[in-house]
Amino acid sequence: MATYKLNIGTIRGCPAPGELTKAIQGFGLPETEEYGVLNCSATDGAVFATIVRKTQQAVPKLDADTQEVTASPVERVTVYPLAVRPAQERLEIYAGAASSVEQAGVFFSSCLALPTVVEPIEVDIPAAVEKLAKTTQRFQLRAIRVREYAHNAYMAGTYAPKFLDSEHGTDFLAEYAESVAGASVRFQGPTGRVTVGLSGQAAFSFSCAEEDLAAVRAILRKLV
Repeated sequence: MATYKLNIGTIRGCPAPGELTKAIQGFGLPETEEYGVLNCSATDGAVFATIVRKTQQAVPKLDADTQEVTASPVERVTVYPLAVRPAQERLEIYAGAASSVEQAGVFFSSCLALPTVVEPIEVDIPAAVEKLAKTTQRFQLRAIRVREYAHNAYMAGTYAPKFLDSEHGTDFLAEYAESVAGASVRFQGPTGRVTVGLSGQAAFSFSCAEEDLAAVRAILRKLV
């Protein structure tokens, strides 16, 4: 099984697919810009592109002759494969952390000078768990992460228990629903098992067979 990402945000003020494609392709891959475009294509309702962000990172090196530590800048490149569906005001990014939605927003508004507003989408974790339990086969609630869990008057903090069965996990989730920060679930996909990590935003990390990728993405989209 491979691990995949699906980060979903809203994008308002986005032009039609044809105009958006023209703007993205026209930006290209300039050497002096922080962002660039590797490829771009479109269908009647969606635009697919791969953008990159270049940043400089200082790497310390030891000079044995002078016994001095120097820092040399090294270029770091982050790749963001994404899809935009203007009619649905939906942005999807298939790599990176939840912050990739914000980075894509910077590209559209600053680099392309489009009047777009990009925002992340919050996810109600208890509601998402309940929906997956009802709509998937062989569902298991494997783990939950809660904030400000107080075991007693002297111990409090983040707590991440794992469960051998979903019944105990569901009871724990119901008791601490307001403090849930994340969850890990498992269910049966079309050809194999699927493991999904849920957080407070629509930034899903999941593992599944490559043949199940499209089906799992469709399931996760329904949680938003």
